[in-house]
Amino acid sequence: MTIVELIEKANALEAKIADATGDERYELHQELHRALENIRAKGGSVPSHLRNLDLELVDEEVEDSFDNMPV
Repeated sequence: MTIVELIEKANALEAKIADATGDERYELHQELHRALENIRAKGGSVPSHLRNLDLELVDEEVEDSFDNMPV
């Protein structure tokens, strides 16, 4: 895939993530993260809104992991 195709894929995933919940949201985030890594690997620049979304989703996953910890 070219950088442009990867960015288009990431934008499409962004729209799907907005409507997703639970495990589907997690799987879509993993796909988004791989797409962003591929953009970087090919020498492209990741748009800031996609980079921010990736970071927000990582934070969300970390928070969710603490919800399951015994107190």
